[in-house]
Amino acid sequence: MRVPCISLFAAGMLAGFASAQSCATLTVSNCAGPNPALTTVTFAVHGDANAPAGLAIGPTAGSTSIALGPLGTLELGLDRPFALLFLGLTDASGDATLDIRVPTHLPGMDLNAQGFTVTFTAPPNITLTFCTSNVVAFHVGS
Repeated sequence: MRVPCISLFAAGMLAGFASAQSCATLTVSNCAGPNPALTTVTFAVHGDANAPAGLAIGPTAGSTSIALGPLGTLELGLDRPFALLFLGLTDASGDATLDIRVPTHLPGMDLNAQGFTVTFTAPPNITLTFCTSNVVAFHVGS
């Protein structure tokens, strides 16, 4: 029996380098895994094309600034603590995805995720520009 995916989509959070705006989108889907003991959580980021993409996951929405000196600042819509994951490079359309298999028997946990992409400005003034997504709430476990 096939179980339909439940897509969770939340409102955008303002963030980014220099201009405080959300320019990426994140969707999170929970689907039945390859066997009944697993759930597959899919994170899909759409942002800048051909750019490194990342994902921040934590229990609490809020605000965190990560200053990188003269390179720029990453503004997240999550409070600490959170984990940062590298998704890889986005494709020519600006898309990157990550599937994580979670055991269904874990204690239930409500989490939040935010995606981002990073672009580089060439020398002589090297900077990083972050394109951040909306914050999406999701649930794992039973």
